Amino acid sequence: MKCRILLAAGLMFLSTCVWANEIEKTGTSLDNLVKVFEQNPSDPQVTVKLLEEMRKQGKPAQDVLARYFQTQKEEDYCKNYNWAIIRDYVTDLKSPQLQYVFKNCDKFIEQYSRDDVFGKLDNVLVNTLEPLYRQNKPAYEAQLQRIKDIGYEHYDVVYDYFYIRQLYKEKNAEDYFYKARKLFRYFPENRPMIKKITAGALDIMHDVSRLKVIQLWAGKTVESQTDFDAIYNYVVISEKCGYEDVAKKYASIANALANKSNDASMKARAGELTKLVN
Repeated sequence: MKCRILLAAGLMFLSTCVWANEIEKTGTSLDNLVKVFEQNPSDPQVTVKLLEEMRKQGKPAQDVLARYFQTQKEEDYCKNYNWAIIRDYVTDLKSPQLQYVFKNCDKFIEQYSRDDVFGKLDNVLVNTLEPLYRQNKPAYEAQLQRIKDIGYEHYDVVYDYFYIRQLYKEKNAEDYFYKARKLFRYFPENRPMIKKITAGALDIMHDVSRLKVIQLWAGKTVESQTDFDAIYNYVVISEKCGYEDVAKKYASIANALANKSNDASMKARAGELTKLVN
């Protein structure tokens, strides 16, 4: 029995090496990766390389994901390589893979972590609800109620993702701050959300100690140094917090972006920042 297990493991390793070598020989162009994938759609390593390239090129991946998961057993969704694909590439809330994760949260949490599992599910839920929130409030409220009714453990996180916008409209700076801190905790990589919260904080919050918390997170939105609006907010909040060197540095970056764009409105706003930091 032991020999059989070792033999199976050896064959699996050999298979992985063969397909890795095949990719190396043919190159990583999309066409080549598709050919390799079609020869062996059950190989997670090949599938991930193809999905990575499709993401870089902005290509839809639904067909590749569907083909790959046709080769996988449902009970194997919890295996490392399948969870990595689900976590990083499956975005359809109705997909069998995500439905399985919802129904078997405890199984995934035991093997990975609460932050990893709920981080994925929370993001899928808010991304699904976002267009409804903007375009169809009754449908949004109905879906939100369903999430509550099924007993989703992070219902409050999903709810607060949208509720903070109401707090902004009400100019409720106290609750806005605490909800913002909570959302930063659960959506640490959601730069568009962090940018919106920063803009809201600049409008309704005046407590410098709390603005410093927002400023710390706002730093994530300017890492690429390409988002003018995020940089604008970052300069203003940094100046309010007394971080003059940081404000001057990013005001200079904002001016460089404005000059490069030849956008009159952007140049005017960049000029405002120059006056602010001088």
